[in-house]
Amino acid sequence: MSVLASSSAASHFDLAVLGADSPLAEALLAILDECEVPVGRLFALTLSDADASATFQGSSWPHQSAAEFDYSQAQALVVTGRGAAIARLVDRVRADRPTMPILDVNAADTVDASPAVIAARVIKPIAALAGLVSAEAFVTLPVSMAGKEGVEELVEQTRGLFNMESPEPEVFPLQIAFNLIPKMREKGAPSYETLLAQTTARLANGASVGYTAVTGPLFFGAAMALHVRTAQSLDIELLRNALQRQDGITLMEVAELANTPAAMPTPATDAQGSQDVFVGRIEVDGNTCRLWLVFDPITLEAAQMAAGVENWIDKPATSMLT
Repeated sequence: MSVLASSSAASHFDLAVLGADSPLAEALLAILDECEVPVGRLFALTLSDADASATFQGSSWPHQSAAEFDYSQAQALVVTGRGAAIARLVDRVRADRPTMPILDVNAADTVDASPAVIAARVIKPIAALAGLVSAEAFVTLPVSMAGKEGVEELVEQTRGLFNMESPEPEVFPLQIAFNLIPKMREKGAPSYETLLAQTTARLANGASVGYTAVTGPLFFGAAMALHVRTAQSLDIELLRNALQRQDGITLMEVAELANTPAAMPTPATDAQGSQDVFVGRIEVDGNTCRLWLVFDPITLEAAQMAAGVENWIDKPATSMLT
């Protein structure tokens, strides 16, 4: 089921999307479109001067200059772009229009916890079957989580290496093409892995999960190797049945397809554009369970932002909608 219910009874409102050329914006607009959210006018704002447009509600909405746009035309702003220039622009909008609702992917309290959401979704039925002792997850994340600039850097570095050129990293701290980069810790702040562990514990009844997260040379889609230790022995068929009944899980490894390519989901072939987690390559050995998961963190993050837009729509008409 979609994250949003149809809101046809709500008033139309005019929405500005800053960073409209980002993968996150594309995913967000697709979800809002699918759910028939009553947007009147869409203002697709970018820092680029490229002649392009966003597709929404069956129409093309030309990209506009974010720096020159009159933000009084919009009733709400969604920020899907990243980087210092975007941050400065958002600060200016906040100063000029302090009452304007803004949903910002770069906000200090906003962390993309989609790996934790996915892990919790899979761990809960396992814990219900056999109890949970602990779990470890190794997560490979795509460059699209750094926005359009991350995708372009992977393209340029890959092309450069084939031409025997040394890549100069800008978006990522090191070369990303043909490489894996561990998530960096910011001084004085908890690590990304710590935040994931805290989120999983909150979502899965205190589950203890240790994370290792890296960014890999994937454009879209993420992968997770999840190893779980249970209090009691697991039966693989009972586990498959439990996963198959869980909302938000697509089980690729049914018994008749086990150990075949069809049972092995991949980020490139299965995850993109879905809010589900795809599960395959299940192995059970007594109290130990190993699973292979793929998912689309961009779509999951977009779904969270779409829920924020829904909250705006649900407010009384006198508060923001005309």
